[in-house]
Amino acid sequence: MGKTKYILHGGAAKRETKNNKKFFIEIIRGLPKRPNILIVCYAKPQETWNETLKAVKKTFSYTSPKKILNLELASDNTETFVEQIKVSNAIYLVGGNSHLLKEYLSQVPNLSELLTGKTVAGSSAGALVLSKYFYENDDDTYNDGLNILPFKILCHYTKENSNKLEKMKKINDNTKILAIEEEHFVIIEQ
Repeated sequence: MGKTKYILHGGAAKRETKNNKKFFIEIIRGLPKRPNILIVCYAKPQETWNETLKAVKKTFSYTSPKKILNLELASDNTETFVEQIKVSNAIYLVGGNSHLLKEYLSQVPNLSELLTGKTVAGSSAGALVLSKYFYENDDDTYNDGLNILPFKILCHYTKENSNKLEKMKKINDNTKILAIEEEHFVIIEQ
C-alpha cells in the first residue's frame, strides 16, 4: 500500500505567502499526473463548504498552475465519504472548528486504515484532530484527538503562547509535542 504522508500545517493556510505555497505544492508532490484530491470542509459551517471549495481551488491553481487537479468536496454522508476517500490520492482537511471536524471524522469506521498510502494534509483543526491530544486555541481546551498520529499538537504556535506548550507537557503522558507556527508545516511519513 505504501506509506502515508501526513502534512500538518499550523494554520492560516489561506494567506498567499511563500510558506503556504510550499504547503500546497507539498500536498501534490509525488501524486499521479491528474490526482484526485478530496477537500474536507467539516470544520466549517456546511453552508460555507462550496465557497471554501472555490477558495481552495483558487489556491491550488495559484500554487500549481500547470497541474490538472480533480478537487472534490467531501460529502456529509459517511458512506459516500468513505468511497470518496478510497478513490482519492490526497485528502485535505481544511481548518476551522476542531470539535466539529472530530465529530464528523469519528463516524468513519477504520479511518486510519482508509488513509493508508495517501497524502493527508491538515491545516490547524485538520492537523489537530489527527493527533493523540491537542490544544484548541478557540476555546482554550485540551482534547483527545482521533489518535491517528502519536503526538500532542498545538497549532498557531507563537513565543507569546508558549505557556500553552508548558501546560501541554504536563497533560496526560509524555507523548511528543508538535508546536506548529502559522504558515509552517511538518511532514510525517508512516
